[in-house]
Amino acid sequence: MHGQDIVADPSPQIFTVLAAINLAGYDAGMEKPELVPLRAAIREELAQRTISILPDLQEFYRSHRLSDPDQDLSQYVSLALFLSAPPEFQLPQNPGNVPLEVWDLREMGPLLAAFYREAEMASLWEKYLPAMEQESDRYRKMLAQVIQETNAYLRMDTSGFGNRRFGIYISPLGAPNQTNARSYGENYYLVVGPSVESPEEDIRHGWLHYLLDPYPYRNARLVESKSELHRIAQRAPALEPAFRSNFSLLLTESLIRAIQARRMKGDPETRRRAANEAVAEGFYLSACFFDAMGKFEEQPVGMSLYYSEMIEAITVRDEQRRLASVQFRTSPSRLRAEAQWNSLEQMTQMGEASLARGEYEEARQIFESVSSQYGPHPRVLYGLALVATQQKQPERAKEHFAAAASLSTDARTKAWSHIYLGRLLDLEGNRPAAQAEYQAALAAGDSATDTREAAEKGLQNAFVSPGGSAPPPGNEPPENRPRQRVPLGREDR
Repeated sequence: MHGQDIVADPSPQIFTVLAAINLAGYDAGMEKPELVPLRAAIREELAQRTISILPDLQEFYRSHRLSDPDQDLSQYVSLALFLSAPPEFQLPQNPGNVPLEVWDLREMGPLLAAFYREAEMASLWEKYLPAMEQESDRYRKMLAQVIQETNAYLRMDTSGFGNRRFGIYISPLGAPNQTNARSYGENYYLVVGPSVESPEEDIRHGWLHYLLDPYPYRNARLVESKSELHRIAQRAPALEPAFRSNFSLLLTESLIRAIQARRMKGDPETRRRAANEAVAEGFYLSACFFDAMGKFEEQPVGMSLYYSEMIEAITVRDEQRRLASVQFRTSPSRLRAEAQWNSLEQMTQMGEASLARGEYEEARQIFESVSSQYGPHPRVLYGLALVATQQKQPERAKEHFAAAASLSTDARTKAWSHIYLGRLLDLEGNRPAAQAEYQAALAAGDSATDTREAAEKGLQNAFVSPGGSAPPPGNEPPENRPRQRVPLGREDR
């Protein structure tokens, strides 16, 4: 299935990275070459080529090798998902924009560029692309069925999920029956290797993440009101650290496990048992959500409206009593190569995207959630200030703009924080204070023409707005946006 943001394709980055580590020493799953015929053929071809960079690749792989073969492969899958297209294979320059395991492998980029050229990977890619496309077509059909069934069950329309991506990437070069799942900000990826068994459940699990991951941030205050339950996670040794440290992630995973239990084949008792097994594994809200989804099935409202009602109905004391006697597993029943990464950057971008769409209340909840996790941050404060101007809260807007201007090291964010402060002060009739803010904007160091003109215009004439607030954000021409994608207003001419 192909769509603007939904794909099932081979990936040249994954193909190249995994070809490189195969040549450098990655052998997991090769004890049965009949299960990985395409991988065996590609390895044989590469072994016959003269590649001068090979010793460097072998040394790099040796020095970064992990004892667990699954984790060893997993780190390179993560790297490939962040690399730019061949032949450059570049990573984002800011370490805050990638997971730590990817940043630790950053020196592989130049090696991959040399390997791609010397091994003539472009020709190898073209040779094996038809076979990978044939496999991809199987996954496209599988994904189309999963989307149709899951969206119908949840009564959800994903046509408005712009600027998000769900990708299934086909890779013949890993160990068989390995599916690596990744949740990076608003994007979800599945990287599937040679498969003897159908990974349909992994695809369904991934699609449920894609649908449901944004909801805790859109209902941040409501979710926070139930966060006392997160103390229970400390009693569940099988939980991965990401779930133990983040209530929103654990809540969503509990809901997904509950939905999967309700949708599985078997009698009601079998389904209930599956939900209870998820609880024992540490996803302790699965039983609660299992009951809630039973009620969901009996009413006409879709998940987008039912979600807040479902979270509101959770009674903290009742769940504490329900879970008091649960004996949690010491290890998971099934290992999943799944990584959740919601960095400050990704969450901030999520809030800015909501702001640009005019979804101000959603943006406010996301920005406030970021603040509660990471503390004061200039872009987040700036976003909260813009939300406050749209929600007719000038005092709060002034407070946030002042904090953003004080903390920001980015000249553009600092300058426009001062400009908006000046405009709000002009609307109050405090002309001397407004002029001081426009002067501060000029002194902030942003050389952009629109910033300078807005500040100079503010010095010459008091700002007047029929709506009584700062101009709406998001109208700035794309070429004028700062690299952090901070949404800014545009001077009315």
